[in-house]
Amino acid sequence: MPHKELMVGNKAVAYGAKLARIEVTSAYPITPQTTIVQYLAEFVAKGELDAKFIEVESEISAQISVQGASFAGARVFTATSGPGLHYMHHPMMGCQQPIVMAVVHRGVKSMQPDHTDLMSQRDTGWIHLYCEDSQEVLDTMIMAFKIAEHKDVHLPVAIGLDGYILSYTAEPVEIPDQEDVDKFLPAFTPAYSLAKPLPYGEWKEAKGATLYGTQHAWITHHDKINGAKKIIKEVDEEYGKMFGRSYGGLFEEYKCEGADAVIIAMGTIASTARATITDLQMEGYKVGLIKLKTFRPFPIEELREAAKKYKAIGVIDRNICLGSGGVVFTELRGAIYDLEEKPVVLGFHTGMSGEEVTPAKIKHIAKKTLDSIDKPVDQVVEWV
Repeated sequence: MPHKELMVGNKAVAYGAKLARIEVTSAYPITPQTTIVQYLAEFVAKGELDAKFIEVESEISAQISVQGASFAGARVFTATSGPGLHYMHHPMMGCQQPIVMAVVHRGVKSMQPDHTDLMSQRDTGWIHLYCEDSQEVLDTMIMAFKIAEHKDVHLPVAIGLDGYILSYTAEPVEIPDQEDVDKFLPAFTPAYSLAKPLPYGEWKEAKGATLYGTQHAWITHHDKINGAKKIIKEVDEEYGKMFGRSYGGLFEEYKCEGADAVIIAMGTIASTARATITDLQMEGYKVGLIKLKTFRPFPIEELREAAKKYKAIGVIDRNICLGSGGVVFTELRGAIYDLEEKPVVLGFHTGMSGEEVTPAKIKHIAKKTLDSIDKPVDQVVEWV
């Protein structure tokens, strides 16, 4: 029978990897990710996890180690935070192995959390899934392996969870039975191996000859990651039917029926926003919440369709692309550019370097977004 345990977010990550029956793990300790490594090492030492634990001297070595093990046909996992993720950048770029990695968010200007670490890797070709609470962390870990290893995907997946706020905060988490997880996530049977390597840029001419080109490698990678949206939704639906929990796949609309405006949030900010939106609706404000679960591939078509229902959208970015602005704000505006009747889109930066995101801040964001429907705003982008 499934059972509940009080656990911090980092243990939920490790437990999810254990339930997925990973075969190789390698990670270098870095705050606030360190205890994930400790939990995994403990599972291996106690014989609860039959996996090879590779000790390395750095994050880049950890990334290269799991990529090599994946090439050899093993189900693999790694984890990191902040500067450690930046150190991994080179081998991550263009990687097409079905690796799962947990990124415990740590900002670049402090050790406190924001999303700039994982956002800085948005163009490496990895799928990015963001988590709101520890239950979602454990469930997403299991789903991530199924997504990554799907024959039509075969791409790495990064799972983002806010450092400290989630990584070190204990919450009740329901742990599914190992037998049920095994039914949902069968043993890894790699489509490619050392004997049958992944084609690097393959296309066929009319005569049937197979040729290779470097640009085509990027085309096929781009097509695969966009095609993964369908698989992400299918896996989320299948998990929901089997375990009773699902997370919208690409994004989740919360209390949006009849709303004139919505705010978009990711990670733990979505938890604060849920409670705040509930309060605002009780006060008569017609505002809902879109929780963005999948950032890469960015759900362009799906958000464009959703945007048609609202008169205004306020985007909360726990990130900053210096010299440009909020990443989600910018991408959403690009997604709806071609709509004939576009909602007003406002951007709000908050929660940077561990800045507390309170219900009062969410209320300010929601009310300003609603106000923008009837009157022009003096600032399209605001720091809150």
